[in-house]
Formats: sequence, structure tokens, C-alpha cells
Amino acid sequence: MLTVAVVLLGLSLRLSETVTVCYLGSWAVWRPDAGKYDVDQIDPFLCTHVIYSYAQISETTWEAIPLEPYYDLCENWGLCAYDRFTGLKKVNPELKTLLSVGGSARLMSQVSADPLKREIFISSAVSLAKNYSFDGLDTDWMYPGDENGIPEDKENYILLLTEFREVLTKEGLLLTAAVSLQKTIIDKAYDIPAMSAVTDLLLLRGYNFHGTWSTYTHHHAPLYGHPGDTGNNVYLNINYGLEYWVSGGADKSKLVLGLGTYGICWTLDSMDDTGYFASAPQAGDPGPYTSSLGILGYNEICEMQRDSEWTVVLDPDMNEPYAFYQGNKIWCGYEDALSMWVKGQYARSQGLAGTMVWSLETDDFSGSCTGRSYNLIRSMDEGFQNLPFSTPVPPTVAPETTPEAVVTPACSEGSYYLEDIQCDRYWHCVNGNAIPGKCSPGLVWDTAVESCSWPDNVDTSHCVMPGEDTTTTTTTTTTTTTELTTSSAPQPECDKEMNYFVIHPLCNKYWWCLSGEAVLGTCHGGLVWAPNSRVCLPVAQGSTEDCSMA
Repeated sequence: MLTVAVVLLGLSLRLSETVTVCYLGSWAVWRPDAGKYDVDQIDPFLCTHVIYSYAQISETTWEAIPLEPYYDLCENWGLCAYDRFTGLKKVNPELKTLLSVGGSARLMSQVSADPLKREIFISSAVSLAKNYSFDGLDTDWMYPGDENGIPEDKENYILLLTEFREVLTKEGLLLTAAVSLQKTIIDKAYDIPAMSAVTDLLLLRGYNFHGTWSTYTHHHAPLYGHPGDTGNNVYLNINYGLEYWVSGGADKSKLVLGLGTYGICWTLDSMDDTGYFASAPQAGDPGPYTSSLGILGYNEICEMQRDSEWTVVLDPDMNEPYAFYQGNKIWCGYEDALSMWVKGQYARSQGLAGTMVWSLETDDFSGSCTGRSYNLIRSMDEGFQNLPFSTPVPPTVAPETTPEAVVTPACSEGSYYLEDIQCDRYWHCVNGNAIPGKCSPGLVWDTAVESCSWPDNVDTSHCVMPGEDTTTTTTTTTTTTTELTTSSAPQPECDKEMNYFVIHPLCNKYWWCLSGEAVLGTCHGGLVWAPNSRVCLPVAQGSTEDCSMA
């Protein structure tokens, strides 16, 4: 039985000394319905560093240029996303905002190999950072030395980073780099001691170890290897990759463990084999928001499990869940709140600088599914901060809303903001067009700083707070809250040498014994815990005789 390293070390890491790095995939603003995510929805206090992904490379001038000028910039009546992103610092002055640059492995290889192209690229990237008030740059290169590059990429990448470092240091700006945890990539791509020396933070991609390029199921982000792993699979896990970076000379104080708020999904050959290494030659169906074969955001997975009868499996030999659905034979390995918490604890136990997540927009950012906004990211951070694991109670009934009689304000030429009757909403006037915006849960619009802020900082006497009735909308939300106390459900004593499950008095809960620690788990979406099969199942398939449904 695998022993999970959930070691609660008394590290002398104060909150101000740890980092929580969150990436934004800026293209999420074009996603439909509840998947749409704009800059203004970012909680400025959720992360210590936020990274805007990304600025691309021009194939004609070799400059770093905006990926989508209309969205990124204000010029030509654009949507000003760069300015709104760095403007989050008006609400939280401690927040650091960075711009990720690169994206194309082929172009990064060509730029890094040529001194003149490096100079142009670096100069233009730093100018972008300074002109739009970013606090630094992040280099996005997946991956040096692969089929889109040349063997000299490993050495040339250090030249690029070193020259970036020299210019950024003069400007007082940060330099980070996102890197792989896969041994075969590390060997080809990175001079570990040199990269550690020239960067402020190295963001370790603790995901995409497995994918639909393989014809069998496996979790894409395992903390440790599966007992059935053989050959190269033995190296494809977070623990091995981290140890490889450290043994190669990386400075632990600069290493940040990156986790993913999404799942990798396959289509099973047969529902007779639904475990690890099951035959699955095809990628899973795309989701309604991400629209990508073989990938589902956690927000999509969570909603699908809420609305359909998925089977969720917690393999006691692993730290991450997987789930499958008979309707379309989809199988997904993904992170849930508990696995993110466990990995946050792991990063703490290893003495790392903090944690990173890709990405903000694929978490349950609204909290509509789990009952807490950004539940995965918050759980990850709570694990790293050595806080107890907690599971919010999800909404049991979706809000019943009457259609809103939206009144669009009249806008004149220019770019400016207008207030809305609802405190957490606003309008962005751009060249006569009124574009609606909405703040993250818990925040309200502050016209004085043209950003979302905490209600205590804003005069809300002229608007209606979220949840209150207005003349144009009526919202009724039914939420069931169940409070568990140690007296009503005492924690079991756990064997430190084994990982296993213990039943709970409530049917939708269970205890997971991890290296002597009893962690409370919850089955969401109306499912109940099935102790014999160790999964969450619909009530009709579970056994509820010995537990309470209350």
C-alpha cells in the first residue's frame, strides 16, 4: 500500500513569504454561457501572483505582441484587458501581475538562437510589461528541444533567460518560467542550475503526464506513480519530477508546484473495464465551455456530475479521483478539492515556495456547483497553509430566476465605466457600445478605482446588493446546510502505515485515512458513499441502511 506524504511539517513559512500563482487563459472571455470568464471576475485576493496568458511572437518582426489586440488593448476601441488586469492592484496593492510571453515552441526556438532576434523580443516584451504596469514576465515555452525546435534549444534558452534577467533586474521586474516535471523533457530542455539561478520562480507543471496520445486511461496529474506503472510511466508523477529537479541542482525556495483545474478524458472501449489502464483509443467528448476533445474544465466536470449519474472512484493507492459516465463512456482523471488540498500539503512538506494553478477560468469560479467560489484553488492554498480540509455544502437546488429586464445605458464615444443598479455589476462604454460586466462573488463595483472591490470599501447605498430584490429581477435560492461536529461524528484513529476508508454516520460522507490523518470527504450531487466499492454512487445503487440521509 502506498504511503501518501501528507506530512505536516512546522515550516517557518509566513503567509507573506509564500506564493499562490494563478494563470488566466485570456481566451476564456469568448466562451459561452457560464463558461465565460473576463478579467473583472478575478478575485484580487485569491492569489499572490496572477499571470496573463499570453503575448505571442510576431513572425515578421520578432517582437512580443498582444495575442488579441481588440481584447487585450484599449487602442481602436478595444476592451482594455491588460489595463483591467493590472488594475486589480488598485484593490489589492500586494498583488503581483505578470505577462506570459512566447507560446510557440517553433518561434521561441528561432528567437533564442539568434542574438538580434533575442534583443528585439526581449526589448518589446519588457516594453509591454512597463507600458501596461505588469510586475514582470513569465516565459511560456513548451518545450525546448522538442520536434519543433533544435538540440541547441537547451543552451539557447539559458541565453534568452539570462538576457531577460539583466534587463528586468534594471527595471525592477520579476522573471518566472513554467517548466515540465517529466524526466525525458527535463533532460532535453533544461539546464537546471542555470535556470534556477536566473529566474525568480520556477513554476513546475504538475500535470499532463498522461494524455489521449496514449490509448489507455491514466491520471494526468498523479502525485505518486500507480502500482501498475512500468517502463517510462514510472517517471511520470509529481514526486519523481520534483525530486529530479532538486537532485539536478534546483533551489527549492524558487520552486512552485503547479496543479491543474481540469481533467484529461478518454472514451472507453467497454464499460466492463473502467479502471486504470483500461482500453480507450479515443479522446473524450468536448465540454460545452472548453470545446476541446479530451479535456474538460473542472467547472464542466462538476456540473456534469451534478446533473448526471457519474461514478466517482477514489483509488486508495492514488491521491486523485477519476470518474466515468455510462452515457457516452467518458473516463476522466481530474483534481477535486481533497486532492488539491493533499498536494498543497505535499508542496509544504517539501519546503517549496508555494503552489501554482492552471487555470482560474476552469475552476468552479462562481461557486455555483461546489458552494464556494474557486473551491479547488482555495483548497490547494489551504493545504499549503496547513489549514484543515473543508468541504463546502453545494447548492441543492439551482437558483430560480425570472428573466431580467436588462436596461442598457446610452454610451457616448470614448472608453469609460458606468454603474449598474446591482452593486456587483457595471457597464464598460467603448465607442458608444455598452458592454456588461460582473464582479467575482463577494465583490462589488467601485467606480472610484474602476475595479471590483470589497463592499466595506465601497459606498453601496445607491445600488442593490447581491441577493436582494430589485424591480427588474427576483431570485430565490434554496441551500441546505449540514453542520458536522466532532461530537456527532468523531474522527477515527487512523493507522499511519496504511491508506484506507472509514464509513461515516452520514450517507454522503466518509473518512479517508491518509498516513495517520483522518480526512473528511463528501459525495456531492445527491450521491452517497458506497463502502464496499469505495465510490460515490446514486442512492438507488448505494446502501443507506446503516447511515443517515439527514
